[in-house]
Amino acid sequence: MKHSAILFLSAAFAFLAGAALAADQPEAVYAKYHRAVMSNDIDEMQKWVVAARRAELQGASASTRSAALTLAQYMVPRAYAVQRRIVNPNGRATLIATGGWDGGHRTLDTVYGTIKLMQENGEWKVDEAAWSDQKPEILLTPKPAPARAADKGAAKGAPAGSPASGPPGHKMGEAKPECVYKPVMTAEEMERCR
Repeated sequence: MKHSAILFLSAAFAFLAGAALAADQPEAVYAKYHRAVMSNDIDEMQKWVVAARRAELQGASASTRSAALTLAQYMVPRAYAVQRRIVNPNGRATLIATGGWDGGHRTLDTVYGTIKLMQENGEWKVDEAAWSDQKPEILLTPKPAPARAADKGAAKGAPAGSPASGPPGHKMGEAKPECVYKPVMTAEEMERCR
């Protein structure tokens, strides 16, 4: 009985620890903030902003809050795509996004968003979101290539020769041509079959 209670408590602790580690990523937090802005829900929007912004909103009159939300709805594109994500170890993140904005016209112009987030109590919160027709410099550079699995293993300190670091001295290249046995073969063909 005592062992089952310990196992239950261990499992509960592991579940709670996993839930804490599964905090929303910056993209998900901004998506929730954006959804709240678009649905005109200022109370939901306040859940996803930093404490300083919440205090500003709560200190404002109802008409000022309503005007701010209307302006935000006008300035923010209805749909966007995150183009770059920069997460710093100091608890700050920047998302660079693009979207289409009509500005009251019949054609969509491309707008660029720079969304700054910061961590408060281990959770990401929106600090500021600015949209403009000026393309950020970071989008003028090629997108960095994702890290290869072998690089990730080596970066984690995988021992040399382990599967994560790859075999030493082995280089990937073209595959050897297929071996085909014939009654008469050249030296090159025989070499392929070794």
